[in-house]
Amino acid sequence: MPRPARHARPPGYTMVELLLAIALAVLVAAVLAALIGGLLASGEKQALRLHGPVAARAAIRTLSREIACAFAPPTNSLPPLQLATATDPGQPDVELSFFLPTRPAAALPHLYDVEQVSYRVLTERDGQSHLLRVSAPCSGPATNAPVTNRLLHGKFELVIAAVTNGAALAVWPPPDAKEFGLPNALRLSLSLAGEPPLRTEVLIQTAVGLRSPIERRQANDAGP
Repeated sequence: MPRPARHARPPGYTMVELLLAIALAVLVAAVLAALIGGLLASGEKQALRLHGPVAARAAIRTLSREIACAFAPPTNSLPPLQLATATDPGQPDVELSFFLPTRPAAALPHLYDVEQVSYRVLTERDGQSHLLRVSAPCSGPATNAPVTNRLLHGKFELVIAAVTNGAALAVWPPPDAKEFGLPNALRLSLSLAGEPPLRTEVLIQTAVGLRSPIERRQANDAGP
């Protein structure tokens, strides 16, 4: 007796398959939305670090903290601090350079090294400015490999004045200076469009050359 012929499956998808496909599509869309949202949030945080009041306060804190640690290296051949302003295209609007003591390596915990730190404000043709921090060791293999970090970007104005003997100078050392030295303090003013200016005066506390503990101990052991 011949078997009855089976009915062929009609083309297309069943309701269960459609529901599964829709569920998978929704899951994939949710994952993509979460990834995109995370990338956008990260971009906004990065923008806040480089633009606006948050970045300005962070930049002024970093600058103030390092100025307070500026010191005069034990040499008379170069100024321990230099402050200059310029209006020529391609030149920094403001440039501040000074020296900081640093630890050269973990293997030498009792020694110190010296690096020169420069803060520069560069303005582009569209009016956007950049506050750059450039650090370069004064000795060792990385002497000719300075590291540049951008602390602030946008429309701002940074004014720095060297305060000494009650006078505020826009240039340091003074043009008529016969000896190089450090000012008593630096006066900072960072202004953003539509925001109250951030102003502070930083005392330079370490105004003499530093010597490592080993050098001091050898000098004491040498006797009279």
